Amino acid sequence: MPEPAAPPTESSETERPNLATAVGRAARMMHPDDGSLPNGDRAALRRVNPEAPVTPALWKVLHGLNIPEPDPQYSTSEAAVAQYERNWGLLLMGMAHCAGLHDYDVPLGKALALAGWSELRFTRIMEADDETLPKLLRRMAQYLASKDQAANWADVAFLLFTRGDGGHKVRLRIARAYYSTLYQQEQDDS
Repeated sequence: MPEPAAPPTESSETERPNLATAVGRAARMMHPDDGSLPNGDRAALRRVNPEAPVTPALWKVLHGLNIPEPDPQYSTSEAAVAQYERNWGLLLMGMAHCAGLHDYDVPLGKALALAGWSELRFTRIMEADDETLPKLLRRMAQYLASKDQAANWADVAFLLFTRGDGGHKVRLRIARAYYSTLYQQEQDDS
């Protein structure tokens, strides 16, 4: 699994990008100042229902990124396609709330700690199942936006798309960044 802490190497616009590259491209598309996605589409993405992400804005972004469906080398089952759409709907919903606030150099855990996200809420996200995670990620995105806190949204993408032991490693990496930042803040305050 690639480390999303640094900007990924750009592939050509016609190749299927890796997940971290796709996140960066989506962030550029949604940037409020110079992004190609209109304000109305960003607003539609903020309102997306991850269980039924049937907004045209989702498809504009996925087609613009050259990833309208899962990579066929992994799975093409109907359930896998539905999960893929659900994950992208949820990710783009959060990114739309935080348009202009994607930064590969600010790990998600660090961003949450810097913004003052409570340990209880952080633990809930790290332990969330597929049913609970959408509600918590929406709240997290709204919170980060309200604090004008940049974060590496590739971390959120890996949280959503990585299963099994890989998913556990993603959560640990996010938690390390969160608690390291809290510890550093405590040291600076004392």
